[in-house]
Amino acid sequence: MPEDHPDPRLLERFMRDEAGREERRVVVRHLLAGCGPCTQVTRRLWKLSEAQPQTPRELEDPDLETAGHGNVLRRLTERGPRHAAFALHRLALLLTEAGRGEEALHAIRKARPLYEHYGEAFNLLRLRHLEGRVEEALGSPQAAEAAYLEARQGFLGEGLGIEAAAALLDLALLYQRQGRSSDIRRLAEDLLPILRARDIRQGVAAALLFFRDLVETGRATPEALFAVSRYVKGPRRAGIA
Repeated sequence: MPEDHPDPRLLERFMRDEAGREERRVVVRHLLAGCGPCTQVTRRLWKLSEAQPQTPRELEDPDLETAGHGNVLRRLTERGPRHAAFALHRLALLLTEAGRGEEALHAIRKARPLYEHYGEAFNLLRLRHLEGRVEEALGSPQAAEAAYLEARQGFLGEGLGIEAAAALLDLALLYQRQGRSSDIRRLAEDLLPILRARDIRQGVAAALLFFRDLVETGRATPEALFAVSRYVKGPRRAGIA
């Protein structure tokens, strides 16, 4: 099979060979999250991940056909690598929030080449941002700083001001924890490229200006910076960091 058309069973092989049983359950559950029709095939996809490879025809289910979703499972497996990257990204986020940083990094490193293969620039940037959070939690501030800086610059290059602002605020929090007040001031003085981004809403712009005011008046406490960051990030799209 040509390299640009990966084996549609790559996801199942990955789930069998590269992760433990409970991790695979998490991957499957979050692979299907946000897809209403897909919830009907969760159990079948889980069984498939531990079964011998089947032909595409064998993946069809008459009951699902009756419900109008007969080809959902086949479409999921045919798009396996892309879905695997998405699921691994979500898994990395969950592991990060659970304080399991090393495992989160492992999931990130598995997701990255899949995103790269399909040219998923936006998700690669979000993955890099998440990697910064993981590195910071693991006590590697230099690696975290490099990840935040790269993510912020990449988001700006894509015209994604809100994402760039989120990375900037994580960077500000990192600097605050390290007592690097001059670096925080530099961030606060360099907001114009973000404020000019096409997706910046009035509320986000106001929050960023408030961040600058906090810095200029010496009131940029961790609690205040975190509150601004939480507002700017808001609900994360598609459940990813």
